[in-house]
Amino acid sequence: MAKKNTGKVIQMLSPENYIRKKARNLPIYECLVNTEWKEQGVAHVVVARSHVNGNITTCMYLVDIFCLGIKNTQYFFNIPEAEYQEMKESMEHIVFETISYNLAHNIVFAGLEYAAEYEFKPHKDFTSITRFMLEEDTEDIELIDIECGLNGKPFYVNGPNEDEAKTRQILAQLERTAGPGNYDFELIDDDEFDELDEFDQLTLKEKRELFQNLNSRRDDLNDNEDEQLQRLTEHVISSIVDPDLVDQYSEQYLNDFDFEVTDNTFTEEMLGLGNQKLDIETCELFTQIYDAAFEDPEAAKSLLNDFRSKTPKNPASYFLELIILRAEDATQYETKLREYSALFPEYALLKILLSVELVLDLSIKEEEITDSFTMQSLFSGRTWIHHIEAYNYLIALLMGLTRIGDIDRILGFYEAYNNLELTDDEFAVLEEYMFIVKATITDQILSME
Repeated sequence: MAKKNTGKVIQMLSPENYIRKKARNLPIYECLVNTEWKEQGVAHVVVARSHVNGNITTCMYLVDIFCLGIKNTQYFFNIPEAEYQEMKESMEHIVFETISYNLAHNIVFAGLEYAAEYEFKPHKDFTSITRFMLEEDTEDIELIDIECGLNGKPFYVNGPNEDEAKTRQILAQLERTAGPGNYDFELIDDDEFDELDEFDQLTLKEKRELFQNLNSRRDDLNDNEDEQLQRLTEHVISSIVDPDLVDQYSEQYLNDFDFEVTDNTFTEEMLGLGNQKLDIETCELFTQIYDAAFEDPEAAKSLLNDFRSKTPKNPASYFLELIILRAEDATQYETKLREYSALFPEYALLKILLSVELVLDLSIKEEEITDSFTMQSLFSGRTWIHHIEAYNYLIALLMGLTRIGDIDRILGFYEAYNNLELTDDEFAVLEEYMFIVKATITDQILSME
């Protein structure tokens, strides 16, 4: 049977990376804005580009030209034209008009620059994804004068997603950056705020008792109780979070995670084959053993013997052995991990397993956990990695961040890893781990007094 070398397969870009790297090459399909954007001070800008297959990729920008700049943004990748039209029709509360690309570009960047004068940052997805749908903001784009602010001053109107705490933060920032009397605002009462502020009425003791009651029964909570626990956790966490730092860390991790992640293509580096050719049977056997390690370790051991006969002295086989030992909670796991890591010091998956042990070693300094442990250093010279590599790295990194206890870093990490293409099960594990981390920090905050 002919052997198939899958290590050289070109992998499709993820939607996010396609937008980052190729969207500007697509021709403009249309650009839209709501008809009363100047009067309302809020522009719903749509930029749609067409693919050669007739499908549409579109990015939408909610731009507050009176004050906050790019408040929200979202994208829809490579969708059928009919679906795109249906999506527009579903936004029946917005009356759109067709505009030139230049006007759409100028509205977005005018709002961005005006908000920056008062230190308001754009939505995180604009920085990491949707700005790449727009041309670079250079002199090649005709400048159109867009009036921002109202009567020469920033004018803030609170939105439905800005609770009382967020509103106070925005006004305090305007007081500091614009100066007293140099801005206007209007606060709108909304029933939606009542739900967002439900925990503001509780004392610290009442919050602590409610959290401990819900968290202790988490496995038995109904849907409403589980949602209440999630909201309470987010409410408490938000009291200590610095949004600017979260955005800063998120951007750092996004840059570090700049790899294509796949679950159906393998590399010689992952299988530890060096110059040996890669064949599909060996690849499939690797994933069989990896999956079986968690479900049936004895079956995994039998398969591992086959894998070793096909690829002798292969670091991947030692990684699989360690995964099986860890699943069995074997006492020799740590000793063998250090032995195998010394044999293959450059093999990424063994480095990841070793990093987990270092995290658990309290003699290791905190900065050693995160400063040198990056995707770019682990997978240097590669453009894409397997989801098994990505998942094991993310778990190890999250454990390190948990050890450090820096919630801003942790939330920045959380925002960034959602851009990777992991399996649903892997995302579920990371989400569960993430909640445990947040719940632990919440418990610490509520127990401080």
